[in-house]
Amino acid sequence: MEEIKVTRKPPANLRKEDEKLFSDAYEANFSIETIRHLKNTLVLQDTVFSLSRLRFYSSHTHVHSLGILPLGKRAVYCMTKKWKRIPHAIWITDEWSANYFHWITDCLPRLWIGLNREISDQVILPDSYQHLPFVCQSLALLNINPIYYQSNENLLVEDLVLTPRTATFPNFNQDLVQNTRNKLQISPSIEPFRRVYVSRKFAPKRKIHNEESVESMLAEYGFEVIYAEDLSFQEQIRLMSETKILVSLHGAALTNMIFLPEESKVVELRNQGDSISQCYFNLANALDLPYYYTLNQGDSKDSIMSDFTVDIEALKKLLDLLCD
Repeated sequence: MEEIKVTRKPPANLRKEDEKLFSDAYEANFSIETIRHLKNTLVLQDTVFSLSRLRFYSSHTHVHSLGILPLGKRAVYCMTKKWKRIPHAIWITDEWSANYFHWITDCLPRLWIGLNREISDQVILPDSYQHLPFVCQSLALLNINPIYYQSNENLLVEDLVLTPRTATFPNFNQDLVQNTRNKLQISPSIEPFRRVYVSRKFAPKRKIHNEESVESMLAEYGFEVIYAEDLSFQEQIRLMSETKILVSLHGAALTNMIFLPEESKVVELRNQGDSISQCYFNLANALDLPYYYTLNQGDSKDSIMSDFTVDIEALKKLLDLLCD
């Protein structure tokens, strides 16, 4: 296993009293599994089984490795399915991969290390991924032709490149994240100028109670209000290429900082008292982007499920600094 050590810079607008919210994230150590090249390998539902080694590789296919009973159930269930033979492919997914954030920050880095083996140039994905626009559109931009398999199929892959997760959540492999930026980022024809606020008004969860007040105040500072669900993947990349300041509530829209120019700034509207949800702080560091924050009152301590009331005055004070 490869051992990786990461050091991070504090937020650009860190207040002394907020140090405890970030200090545990300033350093991180994690290890990653070895990439595997397997011959005549079975794909059973969402797991990989090596015939020659009589071994499941659930540590590569799942964030939380499966035990003996779940693996046994998969093997029995798959006995009744039809078989499909594939000459070669790359495995890049786990149970979190159908999420925009994890697709961009987990799956694409796995794709880069898989392609580097020069054994295959195609990925295998469950049929349900065909209905995820960001998956289809990102692979099309990369000229990758995926092989989708149905839930009633088992696969026999003659040459399988089995990639590991390239970092433990909420960490990132900096070189591979930078590689995603280099491959998908658009170089703007003019200097970045846009001030963008990505709203979660139409999201199913994690909304802002005082959304209208937030949008009205941001408009005074020249911010555009954007709804990510209205844009294609390529349109989001192009928008970010022209963005100088990106503001959003803790959520998947902040993943798009990966497409910002290097001199741009990121503002995360965080949950007050949350020292756990560091993924966007960590991502900004991996991209060497200046990271700013405000603290806001969440309905609960769980930032993933909570709705928020944004501290308008704190945000206004920060924008006075950034928009000067």
